[in-house]
Amino acid sequence: MTQEMDKVLYDSVKQLELSEAELRRFCYPRPHSQSKKCQLFNINKSYNNVMPGPLTRTCKRCGKVYHIDKHGHHIIQETCAHHWGKLSRTLSPYYYCCKRPRYSEPCTTAEHHVTEEIDPDNLTGYIHTGRDSSVNTIGIYALDCEMVYTTDGMDVAAISVVDWKRRLVYETLVKPDAPIVDYNTKLSGLTEQQFRKVTTQLHDVHKKLLTLFGSHSILVGHGLDHDLMRLKVIHDHVVDTSILYPHPKGLPIRNSLSFLKERHLGLGKTSNFAYKCRGDAEATMMLVLAKRNKGRRQYNC
Repeated sequence: MTQEMDKVLYDSVKQLELSEAELRRFCYPRPHSQSKKCQLFNINKSYNNVMPGPLTRTCKRCGKVYHIDKHGHHIIQETCAHHWGKLSRTLSPYYYCCKRPRYSEPCTTAEHHVTEEIDPDNLTGYIHTGRDSSVNTIGIYALDCEMVYTTDGMDVAAISVVDWKRRLVYETLVKPDAPIVDYNTKLSGLTEQQFRKVTTQLHDVHKKLLTLFGSHSILVGHGLDHDLMRLKVIHDHVVDTSILYPHPKGLPIRNSLSFLKERHLGLGKTSNFAYKCRGDAEATMMLVLAKRNKGRRQYNC
């Protein structure tokens, strides 16, 4: 493809990106007046849950409120009984993990309660690609992450980045700063054994991303606000396939990536790649390229 054609492709995808108002509406990390911090808008209507207190957490899986010490460890050790799959949105809701109906007995247990809650007043350690990167060329990249649970909450443990041709440009496991309490294996595909020799940390990932993404780069992903929040990255040009392909019932309901992969790409849930995030990154790029000639997406409030 020629450089001229690259620009045509870039411009067509750029028509699909979220506006600044939409980035704020969908709770993407936005620049803060203080360097290395971010701010969130519309957080009460987002998918982010706010910490109920400095040493109080709500379990993501079973919904129980539990207490931690200053290091993030549980005050009382207890088993977490839960359904690891989501609840369907059908007339007779059931859990995808075990096909049991709502209010049925949990189908699995874990050693710890875990949380995804954030403290919106303490969002530090962020990089801003438009400010911190010297990359000034155009580019389109798809990004996806896998997460694990730590004593700090939820952290990035794997990242894959592909270009518009779905060529892998960066992929690594990431060692969180805080101790891992649950590898979230059923959803992330990651295991303790994979991390025994991992030394790459988030600041190393930041250094690499700043050599790839700049003020003219377009990032593609599914629910990318979640990935960028945990990656601690602020970026201004985003195409989000969870918004690009709206659910027929409108927001706040969103289509899952697995549904979009099967419906629009004919892809199943299995992946031949080392990390699940590689296949998901490729899929979001395919979804965006398939949509680029069909105009700006619409969504219901």
